Amino acid sequence: MKSTEEKLIVVPYRPAEKAKRHFLAWLAVMLSIFGGIAMGWYTAVSRGESYAEQNQELKQMLEVAEGRATELAQQVANLERGRVIDQVANRDVQGTVQTLESRILQLEEDIAFYKNIMAPSGADKGLQIQKMELHKARGERRFQYKLVLTQVADNNSYIQGLVAVNLIGNLNNKKEILPLRDVAGAEDLGVKFRFRYFQDIAGELELPQGFAPEQIQVVAQSSGKKATKIERTFEWKVEE
Repeated sequence: MKSTEEKLIVVPYRPAEKAKRHFLAWLAVMLSIFGGIAMGWYTAVSRGESYAEQNQELKQMLEVAEGRATELAQQVANLERGRVIDQVANRDVQGTVQTLESRILQLEEDIAFYKNIMAPSGADKGLQIQKMELHKARGERRFQYKLVLTQVADNNSYIQGLVAVNLIGNLNNKKEILPLRDVAGAEDLGVKFRFRYFQDIAGELELPQGFAPEQIQVVAQSSGKKATKIERTFEWKVEE
């Protein structure tokens, strides 16, 4: 029968070494903790500095963008103002051109008119019914008229006589002839004239209710040794 013998190991008792190991382990733990804190603080600071730098860059970019937007807005405002000015100037120029063109046309007509009186191209001479103009007046049925009589070529002496004007149209679906006296408030049936080159006979007339004008008949009768009677009919046309 074997006897069991317990073996004992003798270990030297060194309390200082054990305390040293405990201290080193505690120091390692503390260094690890402080290292983590330091790393976290450094990372946070680094990120904070990075965010601050990015924030500053964004602020600068925003300022540049806002400045550019202001410049563009000003440019748009200037262009819009310039466009409005150009439109106004263009309208003014067009109005001036139209006025000048109208004036030139009127002068050309006047020149042709005077040339026709002094040196007519046709065979017509003596008393002539040159033209009849109508313009709208104040009032729904009121009109201004102007009749022009001329003495062509043979204008060394004055010519005189009477001219009658009649309105031809329909009144209540019936053909009607109205003398100028009835619509212009004149007393005489005809209008006297006396001139050497030309004469304008102008006035205002008012159409009666229900009367629709179609034509204007003009009959001129001169007196004297070279008495002449001429007649001309114009379509009723009101000019602008």
